[in-house]
Amino acid sequence: MRRAQITVVLCLVLAPLPCFVAGAVTVRGKVVGADGASVPGATVFLSQDRRVRTEITGDNGQFRFDAVAIRVTELVAYKEGFALDGHTALPQGDLEIQLTLVAAATITVRVINNNFMPIPGARVRAMMVNDRFVVSAEDLSGAGFPVLRSDDAGVLDIPMLPEKGFIKLTLGHHRYADSNVAYLPVDTRRNDIILYEGARLRGRVTAEGEPIAEARVSLFQTGVSGQRSFAEAVTDPEGYYHLRAPEDTYMATAWHPRYASPPPVPVDMRRREEVAVANLELLPPYIIRGGIVLPDGAPCPGARVLFRKDNVIYDDTLTDGHGEFRLQVGSPDGVLRILPPPGYMTEILSDMPVSLGDVRDKRIEAVRLKALPVIRGRARFPAEEEPTRLYLRSVDLPMPIHDITAEDGSFEIRFFYQPDQKTLTFRLEHPLRFLRRDFTINVEEPGEVELLLEPFEPDQARRPPELGRNNLDALLGGDAPPVQCAEWFNSRPLTLDMLRGNVVVLTFWGGFDDSLFARNRMAELNALHALFREQGDVTVIGIHDASSDTDEIEEYLLEYGIAYPVGKDEDPFVSFDNYGINFIPQTVLIDKQGTVQYAQVEGRLFELVKALRRRP
Repeated sequence: MRRAQITVVLCLVLAPLPCFVAGAVTVRGKVVGADGASVPGATVFLSQDRRVRTEITGDNGQFRFDAVAIRVTELVAYKEGFALDGHTALPQGDLEIQLTLVAAATITVRVINNNFMPIPGARVRAMMVNDRFVVSAEDLSGAGFPVLRSDDAGVLDIPMLPEKGFIKLTLGHHRYADSNVAYLPVDTRRNDIILYEGARLRGRVTAEGEPIAEARVSLFQTGVSGQRSFAEAVTDPEGYYHLRAPEDTYMATAWHPRYASPPPVPVDMRRREEVAVANLELLPPYIIRGGIVLPDGAPCPGARVLFRKDNVIYDDTLTDGHGEFRLQVGSPDGVLRILPPPGYMTEILSDMPVSLGDVRDKRIEAVRLKALPVIRGRARFPAEEEPTRLYLRSVDLPMPIHDITAEDGSFEIRFFYQPDQKTLTFRLEHPLRFLRRDFTINVEEPGEVELLLEPFEPDQARRPPELGRNNLDALLGGDAPPVQCAEWFNSRPLTLDMLRGNVVVLTFWGGFDDSLFARNRMAELNALHALFREQGDVTVIGIHDASSDTDEIEEYLLEYGIAYPVGKDEDPFVSFDNYGINFIPQTVLIDKQGTVQYAQVEGRLFELVKALRRRP
């Protein structure tokens, strides 16, 4: 993640979930104040698929929503003079929630363009509060939520936020592309947010030659991390739409509850001075119905089911309270994919080819789930080696597993989601010796494994910097620049001079970065710290971005389970700038003499640390 331009998309989804309420649930609860007393007259918003319902609390502070579909639900409580509270979740049964309204604080931003001129009329499209709940402000405004817009000076006040919290924010304007800001602390500082004009796209959505109103047009890209939407627009009564997005190439498609989405069309928006055009024709739908059941035959609510073709998702839904699903697609041929809830996998393939021919409405046989396997094993050590705890990690899982074995080298691997592939590779590695063993298991027939650790030669080459990451080649072979921190956690204040004689594993990071790459690195560092902390010559240090407050960093340490020393960088980004860090996380290895040796450590961190420990 880039430190200086961190972005997040909060509210844009390509394939909205269809609106049917079979197996619906009830969401109810109570709104209270900080003292626990009921709060009457609060508005509670419930939003699903950009459709909003409201309830006003009575004297007892209670609210109730019936016939709530089983899909992602945003619940927000608002009353003027109080901070918002909410709950974003996937209800799989009746849900009872208590929402607490506390004293409100205001965050102020100034919205400007790239010429530093103020932008009046910029609006808050969505925000995520304290990483806990989403507020789709633009959708809620039609149901009574305050309209949050910048004034003639470009100043925008958001006066309903919890004190000492933080928000992720999406801003929009009809003349500019949306801007997404991943972290804004709720304090008295004014933050400047830049909106860029981007490029324009216009077009019309029709079906059977007739214009379609209230169709949703999505602009997206597909990459290694999946399908990501960048902009969205709703058609007018004549079926016309327009939107803006950063200059790039995209795919565009449309969605409407009565029709099927068309195949996405490529859109070239790399020239700001030109208006790209994409006309979209909605299709008569093919309906695919089915059910998903648990191993005991009971219905499975909340399982995700999607239909894709050529790696593009055409429709996406969740099973209802009866385990039933319904997809509405525009192609008779494609792949039906089942994503079971945590702890389960499909008995047969999770990807099932579909060929409907001329059949417009087809029900498939119920898909039965089974429990995810537990893989057990034990390492055998060479004759001269005493048993010890080992580092265990997955090699080819998109969501990696990191663990530490028992003292005798025995282990259990438990999955929390169904892997795409049937065979998986893992690595067992000795924390102190150049001994390891890669092994492959079949998730359908896991059994038990016994493995003899084998010697290997460490990869000590200096690799070129990866595309899109930091280039720290200029630091390699030289003295490590100093780190300067405003405060320290899990440790007394540290300097690199104090750590001469230790191999230092120095990582620049920010807890607000919840990308898979970041979470993987944090888990890897936790394992390294646990295995080397008793050796006395390896020190793991984290340098946290300077923009976070003390209590926020403490929450991140708790969330990630971090026990090694962490310093909050001296403002403004002194340590980050000393090393030239623009993307996080970034790990740097410093040898016992204080020399920077490695900055490209992906896939080999443990072996590099062991190699540096052995150098004189």
